[in-house]
Amino acid sequence: MKIALLRHGPTEWNAAGRIQGHTDIALSDAGLAKMSGLRLPFVHPRLYASPLLRARQTVEALGLADAVLDARLMEQNWGAWEGLTREEIFSRHGADAFEKAGSREGETFRPGGGESTGELHARVAAFLKDVAQGEGDAVAVAHLGVLRAAYTMATGWDMATPMPADLDVSKILLLRLDRQGAAKIEALNMEFAIAGPAARPSSRRS
Repeated sequence: MKIALLRHGPTEWNAAGRIQGHTDIALSDAGLAKMSGLRLPFVHPRLYASPLLRARQTVEALGLADAVLDARLMEQNWGAWEGLTREEIFSRHGADAFEKAGSREGETFRPGGGESTGELHARVAAFLKDVAQGEGDAVAVAHLGVLRAAYTMATGWDMATPMPADLDVSKILLLRLDRQGAAKIEALNMEFAIAGPAARPSSRRS
């Protein structure tokens, strides 16, 4: 079966370069407008989403419904690093802060006292394995860390190095899963469809 993973729309913290993690930030007005103008380019019999507000708002803005909320799709918990910019983290924790949080040491290193890369990978892998047991293809509205983890599982990328240039997390990552949830890349950087003229940006913050 296939699963399409997509990141939530932009937030004000994204624009400011602040680490969000589990902090429950809403989409910005620009983020709502952007996602309301897009639609998925395929039929999706099953829909899953992170329970964080920015993901739920993205589901609504895309015109989707009846998403199963799954905490395994939440962003990595960055603990005390949440709300900080990369520059602030570098100044406080050193220029190798994100390298330590990557896959080489990330199995045990918990940035800001939050969640390790190994723990993130384990929950994303468990989600993919469970989804693979169901019938029909699926869509998951999630976060940057989840897309990076899924890409890593499919390619073996070392998350301690810069994000691969061929992975555009503003687009759709399509994976093919076997029955055990093992992933292979089906398509990178799938484009969204453009919504029809009836679509309007939502101002809801629920």
